[in-house]
Amino acid sequence: MAVKRTIFFCAGEAAALVAAFFACMAWGEPFAYITNQKDDSVSVIDTASGEVRATLKVGKEPAGVAVSRDGSRVVVTNAGGSSITLIDGRNQRVAAEIATGEGQVGVAIDPKGRFAYVADWYGRAVSVVDLDERAVVRRLAAGNVPAGLMLAPGGSHLYVANRDDDAIAEMNPATGETLRTVKVGKHPFGIALDPAGELLFSANVESDDVSIVEVRTLSVIATVKVGERPYAVAYMAPYQRLFVTNQYDNTVSVIDVESRKVVDTIAVGEYPEGIALHPDGIHIYVANWFDNTVSVINGLSLKVERTIATGNGSRAFGEFIGGI
Repeated sequence: MAVKRTIFFCAGEAAALVAAFFACMAWGEPFAYITNQKDDSVSVIDTASGEVRATLKVGKEPAGVAVSRDGSRVVVTNAGGSSITLIDGRNQRVAAEIATGEGQVGVAIDPKGRFAYVADWYGRAVSVVDLDERAVVRRLAAGNVPAGLMLAPGGSHLYVANRDDDAIAEMNPATGETLRTVKVGKHPFGIALDPAGELLFSANVESDDVSIVEVRTLSVIATVKVGERPYAVAYMAPYQRLFVTNQYDNTVSVIDVESRKVVDTIAVGEYPEGIALHPDGIHIYVANWFDNTVSVINGLSLKVERTIATGNGSRAFGEFIGGI
């Protein structure tokens, strides 16, 4: 009997260990880092459970966010201050605050996770931040009011939405040289690339449309009308679907990129801003600024599956999902 009790106890221990292991595995799922501009914080959402696992205090009025490819580094732009916040994605803790320019919004991290490119809203520049050294090492001349940033898949080119120029600039991030520019709609803000780096998409806030740009020629090949004040875009590549947040409509427009037509409009929270594709390639996360929530859309059914409460003034402008 004693032996049986011992075996039973060990089995119970094993079950507990297995449960703990899988709990840790769930905690290791990709995280969504949601900037909350009105309470100077970042909500860290465990996308496996849909729960906010941590709330981190960052700099003043955080807006933009980017996650490195391996998920180990997260950069938050503090639009109301003169800094960025570096978060350690391995433990979801603030690692450093780094002085930069004023009015940072857009941000992108290079493929190796070493450098962050930060749009300086007021300084007509892009700051290059060495995340190892935790310092600005260069400033690249940009256009008028740089907003969204995207790096080509291999990091060879940097694309900058210069809002008040109504244009997208293609830059060499190593030299800072502007190679080409293309005129798009009025006041481009959020931009995205397809995984091959062949198409670029620009949400044009004041012309209520999206420009589809062929990267090879850097020319607009289509303009698609969407909702009122489109802000940011996310591309679901295998299904050729582009998702666009419309601030004033409280909706997300779904564009079929092949036909270049809006095929659906999805109601989300109030004043949607940031939008990102989950690594599963199916789910779309939308930050709703005035609702203090995140809407999770199934990109196949085009239905909202979940709404997650976050902090005050959720913006999450950028590619905000990633994990170890």
